[in-house]
Order: sequence, then C-alpha cells, then structure tokens
Amino acid sequence: MKVRRPGGGPELSSTTRFGQGGEVLRRPRYRGRAVRNVRVENLTEALTALSADELRTFVADALDRLDEGPRADLEDLLIQRASRSTSGWKPAAPTEAVITEARAFADAARRVGQAEPSEADRYLRHALAASLAGNHVSARAVFEALLEPIGNGDIHLGQHEMADEVLSVDLHECLRHYAAAVYVTTPLDGRPDALIEALDAVEGLGALNDPLAEIEETFGGGLPDIKAFVPRWISRLERDAPTGEQWESTHERWRRLAIGRWEGLPGLARMARETKRVVTASAWCDALVAAGDWAQALRAFEECAALVGDEDARGGFLDGAALAAQRLGMENAAERLAAAWRGAPSLPRLLRWLLSDAPTSATVRARAGTALAECPTQAHTLIGLLRVLTGKVAEAAQLLAKAPGLGWSRSEHPGPVLFSAFAWLLGGTAPSPDQEEPQSPAMSGPPPPAPALEDVLMHTEGADSVSPADREAMLDAMKAAALRRTEAVLDKKRRAHYAHAAALVACCMVNEGTDTDAPPPWLETLRTRTARFPAFRRELHAALHEARRLSSGRGEPSRRGMQRPEPG
Repeated sequence: MKVRRPGGGPELSSTTRFGQGGEVLRRPRYRGRAVRNVRVENLTEALTALSADELRTFVADALDRLDEGPRADLEDLLIQRASRSTSGWKPAAPTEAVITEARAFADAARRVGQAEPSEADRYLRHALAASLAGNHVSARAVFEALLEPIGNGDIHLGQHEMADEVLSVDLHECLRHYAAAVYVTTPLDGRPDALIEALDAVEGLGALNDPLAEIEETFGGGLPDIKAFVPRWISRLERDAPTGEQWESTHERWRRLAIGRWEGLPGLARMARETKRVVTASAWCDALVAAGDWAQALRAFEECAALVGDEDARGGFLDGAALAAQRLGMENAAERLAAAWRGAPSLPRLLRWLLSDAPTSATVRARAGTALAECPTQAHTLIGLLRVLTGKVAEAAQLLAKAPGLGWSRSEHPGPVLFSAFAWLLGGTAPSPDQEEPQSPAMSGPPPPAPALEDVLMHTEGADSVSPADREAMLDAMKAAALRRTEAVLDKKRRAHYAHAAALVACCMVNEGTDTDAPPPWLETLRTRTARFPAFRRELHAALHEARRLSSGRGEPSRRGMQRPEPG
C-alpha cells in the first residue's frame, strides 16, 4: 500500500512513518521470516580481497545504509576498537565547554526530574570519548553527573522499566569506563572505597561481574598500582558483613574473584571451606580442572561434596569426582559413579553407573537389583526403569498406567522412559525419552556423557522373552498413558502438545500390531470424543499415517511430534 507524505510529495511505502514534525522515520526493513538467518558463504575471503582503502569505503557506505539504532551501535564499537588498536589513535576529547554543558544539563534534568533521552545519549557519548582519549577527570565528571541520577530514578528518560529501552549508548560500556575513570583519578588509599561507592551508586543501571577484569579490559592491558591495590580491595570487601546465605552478594563475588586473582588455588580452597557455598566450591574445582591437576581435583570434588548441603550440587561434585577418577585411570570409577547416583539420584547418573566398566548383562541386572533394593529416591521414572531391568514388568506398567497426563517433561514423570522402554521391549518404535541432564550448579562445564536408554535395555532379555501377560500389561499401560495424555492436553488446550499426544496414540497402534485401516474400538472412541478438536484430529491423522507406513514396511516413521514436549 502507498501513502501520501504530509503536505504532498512522492508516495511512500506503508513501512514508512512520520515523526511529530512530519519527518520521515524508517521502520526496520526486515521482519519475521524475511530475516535471513544464515551467513553469506565466502565472507572471509571477500573481506580479505578488499584493500584497506576499499574496506574503509565499504564500511562508510554500509553505515549510511543502517537505521539510526544499529548505526550508533556500530559506530560506538568502531571507535572503541580503533582506540585500542596498535595505531595509537585516540578520539578527540570533548572541550571543557562541552563538559560544563553536560554537567549543567544533568543539574537541570535532576531539578525537573526528567530529560530527553537523545540528549542524555549525546553527553554519555562525550564522556566515553573523553575516557577513550585519556581525559579521565572529565569522563568521571560527566558519568557521575548522569549515571547515578538516571539509575536511581531522579532523572526519568521516558522508559517503562529499564533505561536502555530509550538510550542507544551501551550502558555497560559506560559503567566500565566510569569504573576505570574512578580507579585512575582516585589516590591509592581511597581507591577501594571510591570504586565501591561509585559502582553501588549506579547499580540500578547494571553491574560489573568482575570490576578489576573489566577495568583492565577497558585499558587494554595492566592497571597502574594493581599489585598494591588488590590487597586493599580485598581488605575493604572483607569489612562488609557476610550475608550468610547460600547465594553470594555482589561484594562477596568481587571478593571471591579478587582472592582467586591474588592468592590463586589456596585462596579459593580457603574460601570454599569458610563459606561452604556452591559457587565458591565450584570455582575451586573448576580452577583445578582448568589447570589439568586431576589428582587435586579429585580430592577437591570429594571434599566439596561433603561441604555443600544442596543435593543437586552434591551430585555435581560427585560426578566431578567420578570423572576425575576416570581421567586418572583408577579402578574404583564404578564405585564413584554409584556414589554419585546415591548422592543425587537422576536417570543419567543411574545409566552411567549401570553401564560402567563394560558390564555383562548379568552384572547390569545385579546392579539394578541392588539399586532397587536401596533406592534413594521415590521418582517413578527411576523406580519403573529398575523394575523393568529386574524383570518386574507388570509392576512398572502400573506406574505408567497411573501417570498423570501433564508433566511429561519433568524428570520424575515415568512416561517418557517407561513408554519408550515398553515400546522397545515390544519390538516397536517409540519417542526417545530425551531427558537431558540439567546443568549442575557444581560444575560450570558439561556433565560427563550419559549412555542412551537403549544401551541399558540391550541388557534385558528382549522381546522374545516377554510373557503374554507382561505384553498385555505393557500395551494396556501404554494405551492408558496415551489416552490420559490426550485428555489432559485437550482439556487444558495445550495445542503445542497435540502432536505429542497423537504420536503416543500412533505408537500404541504400531506396538499393538493393529491394522490401522480397521481401527480397534478404543481408537474409534477416541476419534468420536475428539471430534470438536480439528487441530488434534489433523495431528492424529498425520501420526496414524506414519503408523501405516511403519506397519506396511515402506519406510521408517518420522519423529514428528515424538520429541519431548516443553514443560506442561
């Protein structure tokens, strides 16, 4: 659609809008599906082929094609990158008149309680330019005048919640340069107090995770007086009363990072024993792993597992101990995997232990029997799988038949594991349980890999040994679970899960060995009850079509709708 510009003029596209004065304001050109989500091939080669002058011309032309927001971001990044280059170039520092004007603007805005965000943007960029040019006194003056009142609400810029909704300048970069300016312009003895006071004052705009590291990055290298400053910094942070909570405060995090920088591994070990915090203990263990000292890491993981009170964290530390034992080639790695399973039961930990040390089928069944006898959890997922592995199939089927229709994505729900296990035992195909182990708070890296469910099911006696009674119990439980899942998602209008429910129904058809052209009464009843849900009927039709393809042997079924759903 075309529209006329106010006051006449050429036609403009419907993506064009006008400002209060009639000026043209461009909307983003690409929306939704029109945005390309892949990178151009040979981009690196194309950039390499350009000479320096050609590349400069290209960047200038590209900037002219951008909307104001992206252009401002790219310009800021370009100036910062150039000021830290080996060329020695620095941007021109703003004049004293500009600095005075910025402070006057801040005073006036504080008096009236509001300001135009574009003006605040302009003066904050002046402060960034002053910092990059090495004029830290002027930069600090402007940052102090603007950042604190904007952060605590004394100057309102028209935002709904956060100031970065209306500012185009990078506020995190402003905070970093403000901290750097405070560091440089404050005498050594008063520097820790001044830095803490400045960062606390602008907490409403954001926080620096590690002030010393970020200030170093701002300067592109080492800091002056850093060796004299760090002990003073730690001493000042230690004066703050500890929270006593499991989650550390901002000042406690700064102290931990500073001690790790100053004292290294001994300091982290001391803090872990003092605080008994998961994050502190994890920092100690992670540092040992990063150093490749697996012997010390093993002892640290074991000690931290005894220190912390959180079960998930304890399991993560026990996982780390088992991984360290494996790296060291120790013979008791299986015992450590068993300890991790008992300390924090989960499906991945159970599978790791059951299949450790390349066991025989008899060993797997014996371990499963031991685990079931001393089961440290009431989770039906794990109890049901252990019952399957120990031959108590009918008892496992009872757990699946009684499982709720919602909550299939929860780790304790028996549906994903038992439904898949029964389908495997019946010789059919089922959705993968796809129960990924959540990231443990005790380990920053990925957990040790866990075997697949099918790997442990290979150690059962298989479909040939399933008795008619067990087969009937499994099929009845699968149909009950599929129907209950269908009723639940339809009742709650969980349209995103219709495909999953339909796939479960189709899976029952495949494993039951029923001719889908002559459906059984239970499926006809389901079709009648779901007649008011055309979206589900479409998903069911597609899933049953896959079932026909499978039963006729013309191809493998797709896994459309068979993946683990989102929570619900």
